[in-house]
Amino acid sequence: MPFMILCNALAQQNDNTAYDGAMSRREYQRAVNIMANILKDNNFRTCENYYKRALAYYNAGNLIYAIADCTSALSHDPYNSKAYYLRGKSKLEFGDPTYVKDLRQGGSEGLALLEKQNNATNEAIDNYSNIYANIISDVDVNIPVSTLGVNSKTFVLIFSNENYSESNISKVNFANKDGETFKQYCIKTLGVPEENIHMKIDATRNQMRSEIKWLKNVSEAFGKDANIIVYYSGHGMPDEISQKAYLLPSDGIANDPESAYSLNSLYRQLGSMDVNRVVVFLDACFSGSQRNGGMLTASKGVAIKPKEEILDGRVIVMSASQGDETAYPYNEKGHGLFTYFLLKKLQESKGNINLYDLSQFIVNNVRQVSIVKNKKNQTPVVSASAKLNNIWRNLKLK
Repeated sequence: MPFMILCNALAQQNDNTAYDGAMSRREYQRAVNIMANILKDNNFRTCENYYKRALAYYNAGNLIYAIADCTSALSHDPYNSKAYYLRGKSKLEFGDPTYVKDLRQGGSEGLALLEKQNNATNEAIDNYSNIYANIISDVDVNIPVSTLGVNSKTFVLIFSNENYSESNISKVNFANKDGETFKQYCIKTLGVPEENIHMKIDATRNQMRSEIKWLKNVSEAFGKDANIIVYYSGHGMPDEISQKAYLLPSDGIANDPESAYSLNSLYRQLGSMDVNRVVVFLDACFSGSQRNGGMLTASKGVAIKPKEEILDGRVIVMSASQGDETAYPYNEKGHGLFTYFLLKKLQESKGNINLYDLSQFIVNNVRQVSIVKNKKNQTPVVSASAKLNNIWRNLKLK
């Protein structure tokens, strides 16, 4: 071994001993400085040395530099589970939602931390539910009664999926209450006969399929005279491979898109109905997250942006959030944030409002409340099929 390389190797050995001593004495900034000196030499810029400095940074509370050094470590060894685990743990504490992907590659420690985080989130959701379960909101009372007569050619399908049979899927706070209250507004405010409303609480996949078939039968019987409203409150989920979006039935499995109800399939079925119009309200998100933050399941990724679906026929869709955002609850009101402002505007307007004004009220209020209360963006989105693109804004629900 050449003399200079031998000297450098001996110097690094001494520095490593000093690093170990500094770490054991919790002199983390000194440990950072020692590793920084080692990393000045290109010959010693290894995965292990970057990891060591990252560990010192983490213990010193400098999460940004810990994440950066873990990334450098992984550039030298892209399969190093220790670096993935430390980067995931640092991201988790820093508030970066991409921590899930790192912890999934962080070996047994990473998977254990994911499970712990998921359990903590579910416990928080249960606590929220217990605290706010009995809240009576301002939109739950004084529901205005229509004076415009019976809306006999409007048909409503409501799915409110709050509880899921799989133990690793969190409940959706207030989803059933969302659906029940929306039904009351349909009856009292929009004048829809109760017999024209089908509501399924915690609907299974077969129940969802059967109810969509009922709408198809309605469309064939009433044709262009029929107006259809579809409301869904519950989990949405993404297929990480195809990036397609799904509604998750109560008996669905979060890692199995075949157990869910394809959003594309729903839109195609609704778009094929030869009716006057179909209005869809979706209080769900499709990124893999859940109403109170965290993940739908510990094993799933986050921040997945599903592909946009193309609408056919005469369909308008108002969704609670866009892309990789979360559809949050409005805990103080005991409803989903999107649903609360949907109901609030129906209450204020007594149902006599066009879809554009309704959508603008929802979008503006949801964005503002979410950024204040959740410190996160939630941006409702309105989409319309080509046949309604120029006229949907002036349409009304009754």
